[in-house]
Amino acid sequence: MKFIIKGNEPAAWKAYRETPGVDFVATPELKEALLNEQGYLCCYCMNGIKEDNMKVEHYKPRSTYPALKLVYTNLFAACKGDFCTDKHCDTKKGNTELSIHPADPKNNCEALVGYSTNGKLTYPDVYKTDIEQTLNLNNSVLISNRKEALLGAATALQKLGYSKAIIQRQIESYSNKNAKGKFQPYCNTVLWLLKKKLNAN
Repeated sequence: MKFIIKGNEPAAWKAYRETPGVDFVATPELKEALLNEQGYLCCYCMNGIKEDNMKVEHYKPRSTYPALKLVYTNLFAACKGDFCTDKHCDTKKGNTELSIHPADPKNNCEALVGYSTNGKLTYPDVYKTDIEQTLNLNNSVLISNRKEALLGAATALQKLGYSKAIIQRQIESYSNKNAKGKFQPYCNTVLWLLKKKLNAN
């Protein structure tokens, strides 16, 4: 998971939200704002997303918290969770409430969720239900995708060399959005490896 810094809601969404009697609609302006905010990554699995393969996630389910259905701080961009038969992310979550939050600075998800060399997420026991069942973030496809990202980064590093300066440059690359405003998919998984290499150097 990647920690998300929520910004101000877009003016077009604020205008829509303040229109009397409106229901929730994932407007293009809302999608664009969420994608830009998150660097085009799913708020849960960190897979790359774009407007035509994303959904707007209500962190607090709108069926249970109707007063929050239009509140920007409750809205995130998520993958459709169906690019494999083993559903995950918001599609698996449904109306279940989570204890881990992608935008809570007091319990930063990046500090809570770790990784292993085989691509599996690691986490404190208190978040086991969230990770394994509600979001299904350790399903075989996501594990394989993270492992592939680790392998790709390790191969690139092997070619570039293992000096601290090179590792630092790679860390900077994976920590920041590119010229198109996008983070690299599964960037935090790779950052875990790079920081491990840096500390061992």
